[in-house]
Amino acid sequence: MRPPTALGTDADINILDGIRLAASPEARGKGVLTMLNGEIQAARDVTKTNTYRLETFRPQDFGYLGYVDADHRGVFYREPTRKHTYQTEFRVEEPGDLPSVEIVYAYAGAGGDMVRYLAGRGIDGIVVAGVGGGRPTPGQMTALIEARERGVLVVHSSRLGSGRVVVTRLRKQHGFIAADNLNAQKARILLMLGLTVTRDLARLQEMFDVY
Repeated sequence: MRPPTALGTDADINILDGIRLAASPEARGKGVLTMLNGEIQAARDVTKTNTYRLETFRPQDFGYLGYVDADHRGVFYREPTRKHTYQTEFRVEEPGDLPSVEIVYAYAGAGGDMVRYLAGRGIDGIVVAGVGGGRPTPGQMTALIEARERGVLVVHSSRLGSGRVVVTRLRKQHGFIAADNLNAQKARILLMLGLTVTRDLARLQEMFDVY
């Protein structure tokens, strides 16, 4: 977080700890990890939460996987249970091959114009960073139903930063996908990857349940 030119830089130790962790037999099979501030975290769970603090990367719900301390060992106390990396069905040769998915943010008074604009551009999917348990505003909801009728895939996530967005009767009725506890940015990536495999709603929802 502090560059090499700054007083009290953490750059050197983060790089060194990252190399040690990557070479550690204990890290094998645990998927993509982040190593910062002595804390080992799963890429699926971790989010940057502060602009400048050294402890900015936080797993909002489930805690760290382990630590790298003064003995320079990667010590794990838990491991990810969701599918990841080599366990997935996704095969993307070039980043340009990914479908087009955009994020729409919910806030007081937000209308459906942005959703309609994106749907009119022919994009493949929209992820909504909804309020509370993933709710879009009424205006957005109307536009999202219209987008589904045009074949656009829609995922409901939450803007809160932690907690699940669950499958409900209303979401099933309109063909919306629930993002589980993925934030909008990560839900977007998973939807893009999922759309390289299928457009079937049940299969896409299953991906959000297992990855």
